[in-house]
Amino acid sequence: MEQENWRGMPYFDVFGNKRYFTRRELRGIIFSSYTYIFWVLIISALVALDLQGYGSRVSMVALVVYTVLITLITFTGYYLACEIGIDISRRYRRFFVIFPLLGFASATLTTYGVELFMSGVFGGGMSIEHATEKLPINLVLTLVLETLYLTFVRPISGKPFVTNPADTDRDAPVVCETLTIAGKTYFCADLISVSAQDHYVKVKTKDGEELIRARLSDLTAQLDCQNGIQPHRSYWVPRWAVVKMGVQDGGKCLELVDGSRVPVARGRIADVREWLEN
Repeated sequence: MEQENWRGMPYFDVFGNKRYFTRRELRGIIFSSYTYIFWVLIISALVALDLQGYGSRVSMVALVVYTVLITLITFTGYYLACEIGIDISRRYRRFFVIFPLLGFASATLTTYGVELFMSGVFGGGMSIEHATEKLPINLVLTLVLETLYLTFVRPISGKPFVTNPADTDRDAPVVCETLTIAGKTYFCADLISVSAQDHYVKVKTKDGEELIRARLSDLTAQLDCQNGIQPHRSYWVPRWAVVKMGVQDGGKCLELVDGSRVPVARGRIADVREWLEN
């Protein structure tokens, strides 16, 4: 049974950071135009560099086919494993995924399978023995590609790719991907709440909470493009994190996915209720 405060599938990235994935977030990242561009560039680089050393033994066509198959099947393995992992994590809260290990396993299995296929179609010395020799390269490639993706592509992967600004729907909402506070950057999709604490703000995310010296007004100005609201002058919450409106100490409050509660000012009850319904 899905639990009310489930935050998504927990995973550890190549940097050792713990984050969470919901199915909607996963598909938004996987099917982003920037992700497609990233993999086209990576495939081109792998063909040009020929790290597997097949260029001298097979034709260019065979080398391109081999590289494309390895990349696409490995990438598909990532995606399917995450889809399955999300379902498992809904039922078993201690379940988590380590992306570097997942990537290495996916790349290794894919390499063996494609080697067998390519050896039968193109020959050229492709074999299980050669695949085994390439395992260290697979490990290095997995770490490098994950690092590149998480550093340069992940922060923008949820944004639409537009070639002509005139083609953009001017009335469509703009989605900001990150929030920057005092040199720290957070993914907006990870925010659970932001609240004022004297001269500081408490930023609560899926990974925990931090107290940072800043003004709440500076943060809410960056968050105008998010589907969020200030139910109280000292708080801001995103729509995804709100479970329902409840009652606390005789007043209205918003119950959040992490079990915490945010007060709703009496004069803003109607606006908050309309926001929740819409």
